[in-house]
Amino acid sequence: MDSKLPTLNRRDCLKTLSLGAFAGTAAGALSSCRRDGLGVPDWVTFPEEEWVKIEPADAGLDAGRMDRIFAAADIHPGGFGGTAPGDDEWGAVLTRGGYLVYAFGDPTYKTQSASLGKCLVRALLGLAVDDGLVDPDEPIWKTWTGRDELSHPHKYLDEGHHKTLTWRKLVNHRGGFILESGYHWRNKPGERDPEVAAHWIHGTIPDWAKWTGDPIYDNYSHTEPGTITRYSSGGYVRLGQALTVLWDRDLKDVIDERLFGPMGIPPDRWEWKPGKVLQDTKDFYPAIPHYGEYVDPPYEINGNVVRGGPGWFMISSEDLARFGLLIATRGIWRGERLVSPEWLRGHAGLDIHVTAGDPDTCVSVGKTNTKNFPFGRQVGARGYFSFPKDLITGPVSPPQASSYSAY
Repeated sequence: MDSKLPTLNRRDCLKTLSLGAFAGTAAGALSSCRRDGLGVPDWVTFPEEEWVKIEPADAGLDAGRMDRIFAAADIHPGGFGGTAPGDDEWGAVLTRGGYLVYAFGDPTYKTQSASLGKCLVRALLGLAVDDGLVDPDEPIWKTWTGRDELSHPHKYLDEGHHKTLTWRKLVNHRGGFILESGYHWRNKPGERDPEVAAHWIHGTIPDWAKWTGDPIYDNYSHTEPGTITRYSSGGYVRLGQALTVLWDRDLKDVIDERLFGPMGIPPDRWEWKPGKVLQDTKDFYPAIPHYGEYVDPPYEINGNVVRGGPGWFMISSEDLARFGLLIATRGIWRGERLVSPEWLRGHAGLDIHVTAGDPDTCVSVGKTNTKNFPFGRQVGARGYFSFPKDLITGPVSPPQASSYSAY
């Protein structure tokens, strides 16, 4: 990276939209981030400690249309489950080719990112597969049965439906698990309120699941793995525990060493809440009391804390965008493959938290506590992001330092 290029002012981020000039190469050909082998296009860079900001036209974006889209979007802070972020407790960014292009709120503000932690858990499995530590299509019980550690014998991974539970099935939400909210599981409000039933996975309990009302007791594989796809944070609780056994380390340390360290995210710039915190914090989401009641033991294995596998890592939107850039480059960072692309996906926590990257346009998005950001909402739990190609005018062409506008 050119040392003469100015870096982003990290605190002066509550801003009006940049009115960059329309790109003179309108209708320029789409320049993909994809390239065979380990290479990425020459116009892609990677952020140092801070992102470098460039104007939309220099990022190969249709500046006029982008500005109109953002101006009409009413982007503002927003929370979930009774949380209400303040005016300085949110942030959203859009980057292209390794440069920051748009920022809203405070992109350095660090908060818990709900279900986005599933991206890290998936990457941790991918790293283990890349290292030859495990075959993703092997039953998990061959690595860990959970005997005398899981809370009830019917949860042991060599019992019942768990006998055919593989790593791949569990990471793809095909493990037969169902738990998502302790409060909604215990109270079944969807049976009384159609609106809850329409918006909450526990609004109704399917015939294949057995309900006792006890979220801890009921967090197990209820049906034959591989037969049903059902989004379940409860399944990722089990996956996080099994990965802690597989790595025999604190999973945060693995992410620091293998991913975030090389990507320029120092260990003290993010946190990952342990599962026990979710179990113990009854008002984690004030409007959903006992939400985390389904996060079951063990909370420590062989001396290693078990992190919140379903999510809840504390990070800023600009660092979420770094992970999005890794997705966009299909696992390549500065010429080195960090993880195979199969194991890299984004995630969206409703219209609030997002990390996403598009390999076709090299656009990445990161946002926390943000409502109405117009890009990334479609990512959902599947993790795929496609930036509108008609907003691309060509590759990134960063100008000389003198033509940068200050934040």
